[in-house]
Order: sequence, then C-alpha cells, then structure tokens
Amino acid sequence: MHNEVPEIGPYPTHREVAEDVLGKFKVISPRYWTTMAILGFLVLLGVVGFIIRLNEGFDDTNRANWGYLVATLAFIVTTFTAMPVISAGLRLTKANWRRSFTRMNENMALTGIVVMLLLIPAIVALPPIEGRMSIWFEWPQGAPMLWDIMGYGTLVLIGIVMLWACALPDLAAASQYLPESPRQRLIKWLSLGWIGGTRQWKIMYQGTLLLGVMYLLTYPLVQTLMISDFNHGLLPGYKDAIIPATVVVNGLQGAVAMTLVVMYAMRRFAGYEKYFGIDQFWALSKPLLAFSLLWFYFFWASFITFWYGRQPGESEILRLLVLDEYRLHFLVSLFLNFLAPLIALVWSPVRRSIWGPTIVSVGILIGVFVNQVRLFVSAFSVADPSQHVLDPRPATQWPEIPDLMIIVGSLAACIMVFMAISKIIPVVSIWEVAEGLRLVKVRRYLNRYVRVIAKSH
Repeated sequence: MHNEVPEIGPYPTHREVAEDVLGKFKVISPRYWTTMAILGFLVLLGVVGFIIRLNEGFDDTNRANWGYLVATLAFIVTTFTAMPVISAGLRLTKANWRRSFTRMNENMALTGIVVMLLLIPAIVALPPIEGRMSIWFEWPQGAPMLWDIMGYGTLVLIGIVMLWACALPDLAAASQYLPESPRQRLIKWLSLGWIGGTRQWKIMYQGTLLLGVMYLLTYPLVQTLMISDFNHGLLPGYKDAIIPATVVVNGLQGAVAMTLVVMYAMRRFAGYEKYFGIDQFWALSKPLLAFSLLWFYFFWASFITFWYGRQPGESEILRLLVLDEYRLHFLVSLFLNFLAPLIALVWSPVRRSIWGPTIVSVGILIGVFVNQVRLFVSAFSVADPSQHVLDPRPATQWPEIPDLMIIVGSLAACIMVFMAISKIIPVVSIWEVAEGLRLVKVRRYLNRYVRVIAKSH
C-alpha cells in the first residue's frame, strides 16, 4: 500500500519492457570490455597463485597452504551458488515481487564452473580417510573424491539446465532482436526453436518448477559434503549434529545478501533501476533479518552443547574456533552476520530503503568470508586429523600473497562468468516481468492508492 501514485505506476507494457531490456542487452560498451579485461587480469593472478601453491605440493606438511582456497570455495558455494535457491524458492511460493531478479540469480548457477575447478585441488589436498573421522566410514568406493564431484556436479548441471529452460522465451526474443552475427546465431541455437506455443509454455512452467525443487534438494547435500569433508573430518573432537542445517541457513543468508548487492550494482552501473526498486530491496530485507537471527540461533545451539559438555575434545575445539586462535574471526563474524543486521534492519526506515539493506548485505558477505576462514583454514591447519583430541592446537594462519591471489582470482572469475552470460541470456527475465505486469492493477481505496495483484497460475 502506498500514498503516492508515481511510486507504483504507471506500469510499462510488455513491448516497452522487451525493448528496454533487449536494448541494454544488445549493447556491449567499451566499459564492459574494460571491466572484463580487468577481471581477466585478476583471474590470471589467481592462476599464478594457484601454480605457486601447486609447486609446493599436496602432502601433509603443505596441507595448510590450501586452507584459503577451500575457504574461498566454501564462500562461493555459500553465496553465488546459493542464489538460484532464492530464485527457485520464491518461484514456488509465487512471490510477484521476485520476477525482476529471478533471472539474475539463475545466471549465477554458472559460477558452479568455478566451484568445480576449485573443488578438484581441494579434494586432492585432503588426507586419506583411513584412521580419521569421516562420514564415509572408510567407504572404499572412490570416497570422497568420486562422490563429492558427483554431488557438486549434479548441482551445477541442474542449475545450468534450470537457467536454460527458464530463458528459452527470452533467448528466442533476443535472437530476433539482434542483427546477424555469431552471437545471434549462438543465441538462436540455444533457443531450441521456441515459438511460444501453449504446449511449450506448459512444459516450461512445469519443468522450471521441477528443476527448482531439485536444486533446492541438492543444495543441502552439497553443503553437507562441504562441511563434513573439509571441516569436521579434519578437526578431532568436532561433533556437531546440527551442522548441516547450520551451513544451509548460512548459505541462505549469504544468497540473499549477495542478491541485494548484485541488484544494487545492476542499478548503479548497468541502468536497471526500473527493475530493481524499493519493492525488491524492502521485501528481501525481511528474510535477510530472519536468516541473521537464525545464524545466531544455530550457532548458539551448537555452542551451548559444547560449553556444557566440556569433553576434552570439545573444549579444544571451542578454544580453537571461538575463544583463542580464531577469536577475532569469530567476533567479526558475530558482529557482521548477527549484531549489525539485527541493529540495522529492525528499523523500518532502513528496511524500506535501497541503501540500508545493501550496506548490511556488504557487511554480511564480509562476515561470511571471515567465518569460512575460521572454519576451513583452521581445519586445514591441523597437523594430525587422526587424533581424538586436538593437541596441539594450530596457530592462527593468516593469508600469504598466493592466498590473496587465489581469493581475488576466484571471486573475479565468478563475476566474469556472470558478466559473460549476461550478454548471452538477458539479465532480466522479460517474460516473467511482463507476466507480472498483467497481474497488477493500481486502484484508489480510502484516499490511498493500492496495488491489486491477481493470483498467478
């Protein structure tokens, strides 16, 4: 409900939306190529950092060198790769306000390519599963490499197919809009001859819902594999029964925060302010606050169990991750992932703005990365994962130059992949935005103007 007409209207037509989005999609500006060149240079730095670490080897004495690569991998899985979960979930709940950023989130499924590239050296750096804690119980059939690659690969494959299926109508529109060129021919081939028949629309609707459910179900599996193989299996005495649920909630928080930050960037630098407005920021700020509260709830549920249990192994884990070596990381994460969102987002003027949720989201993303460093770098620093009690505790490991190069290069690769696919598939879903426009009417009610939204299919 709103008091001012300009804030909620007038609405554009389907043709106006298509011309606006495809007009931006058609142009590949010099600034775009400059940005891609800078990102390419940063990716090259990451490759150099990886080669430096590769020359140092994967043996037990050098395992700690791969901690920051694994932390970066976990950060990407918790943010970029989790964004399609938000898209799929909101599509299932038929949230009308999500239509403009749904495609943007689904495009992030392609960052799974970066995840797969980082996953292989991360798995190679793991010690053998024999003689240490593991969810595989010394399972001999290719664990953990085979099953981790299958799990992550399945998530990436589902995400790419979901993106492709949802984009078919827009690919067909783009192929007709663009002039003849290799780019146009590629887009036309990807559109699979879409003509928009009734049967095609029915199949696409059902297919996207099914693929969304599959992505939603596979993502918790991937997060469980991540935290089990690269954290719990390397920290003696760390036994947390609710950690799979914890990392999934953390992933949802990271996904919402990354969605808000990318929306702001698209408004600020790409001219999409018509599609990423106050409605989207205001609506997403509410689950962002909820996931921030859940972040502390799940942490406290695990912490209090260890605190009152006080077994030798549990005490050493608390000292390592919370009280001593990684205390600074924990405090930064506690503030940025819980306290700052709680303090800021309880205020309605902050939630009902564009800058408020964006600033909070930037802090959350920093907190997410620091928390992944706390969890995974500490685990890879353990000299002997086969012991029952962590003794001695590893010292705090700070990033070195190769680590910083890998971090920057990996994040730049994710952004580069997103920018590349945005010139193949429009970053705003034309057909979904147009469908939403047909469901909305603005009417006057008791000296106010209200938006009336019909129920979608």
